[in-house]
Amino acid sequence: MRNPIIIIHYGEIALKGKNRGLFEKRLHKNIHEALSDVDYAGSIRRVNGRVIVSIPEDWADVSYRQTVLQRLRDVPGITYFGVGFEVRRSIDEIIEGVITLMKDVPAGSFKVDTRRADKGFPLTSPEVNQRVGQAVVDRFGLNVNLSNPDTIVRVEIAYTGVYIFCARYRGIGGLPVGVSGRVVAMISAGFDSPVAAYLMMKRGARVYFAHFHSYPYVSRNSIDQVHSLVKRLSDFQHESVCYMIPIAEIQKKIIAVAPPQYRVLLYRRAMVRLSGHIATQQKCEALVTGESLGQVASQTLRNIRVVDESAAIPVIRPLIGMDKDEIISLAGIIGTESISAKPYDDCCSFLMPRQVETWGSIKDISEIESTIDTAEEYEQAINNAEKLTVTNRYAGDIAYQI
Repeated sequence: MRNPIIIIHYGEIALKGKNRGLFEKRLHKNIHEALSDVDYAGSIRRVNGRVIVSIPEDWADVSYRQTVLQRLRDVPGITYFGVGFEVRRSIDEIIEGVITLMKDVPAGSFKVDTRRADKGFPLTSPEVNQRVGQAVVDRFGLNVNLSNPDTIVRVEIAYTGVYIFCARYRGIGGLPVGVSGRVVAMISAGFDSPVAAYLMMKRGARVYFAHFHSYPYVSRNSIDQVHSLVKRLSDFQHESVCYMIPIAEIQKKIIAVAPPQYRVLLYRRAMVRLSGHIATQQKCEALVTGESLGQVASQTLRNIRVVDESAAIPVIRPLIGMDKDEIISLAGIIGTESISAKPYDDCCSFLMPRQVETWGSIKDISEIESTIDTAEEYEQAINNAEKLTVTNRYAGDIAYQI
């Protein structure tokens, strides 16, 4: 028996004690969803701290193969995976499987790395390494290099079978989306907020999106770019819901009454309240922003406190200690940098004041808000919000090998 498979490993999930089964079931479900749109008809099963995905006949097609690998690379919770065989618990079957596997591996040095979870297997790990390595040398004439090989032949002896593979593909790691509750991410077309949303997905949160725009007083650039960003981010959680919320009428009310230096803080408080409304609709537990401490004038500690005072639920800031270079670097890794780099009109740029208050006062802001009646505008913003459900899939480059 030699079944072609993908062997998926996870890391943090294995530490979850009594809840481990729930996390494994969610990962299994998310893998199934990730492959659901590529006409995948194979089996997906959980065995001994792994997920085993059978390889379909279409695997011979390079484009199909790269798409499947990319799908798996984008599933939070997967630490790494390999493509190889499942064989019977016999040294002869293991050698036969490795010989078949090595036919497609470029010539060079190699070593065998055996992990024997099932101590009932008659050979020890070093003995398996020696027997398999000798067979490869005899068949292909390759050199053994234990310190820096060109190829590592991996043999995993589990209770349910033996799994062999060579190349390992790096996954996202973290936790499966859906095990940590729901959040609403306030997303703009810039670099920061998409990265913040991604980090929440990596920690297992299901992310809903709220984008605020001032169209038709500014262009639709931000709306179109956010749509593209949500498409890319949907690759990490299969499906996303994004609310495009117009706030120009609220901004006009604020501009008519508030001192110019307070406008941005008042805009932010309005967006937090509207995001809270979406959170209530979707049964979310927190809001997420892309703010980084001190990055711009509105992101001082005092102003963050002023903005948070308007929130009815916690506000999470995954990027709070990161600088711009770190954020852009991560945006490049997850595939949002090229989208965010395009020019756009941010809603906060609508009638932007020359100076912004850097050390706001909750008392002052509350007094200003008490003079502005925006109840009707808030209701209109929610009623006129465009709700988008995005299930578009991304076919990117092949997953990185490690």
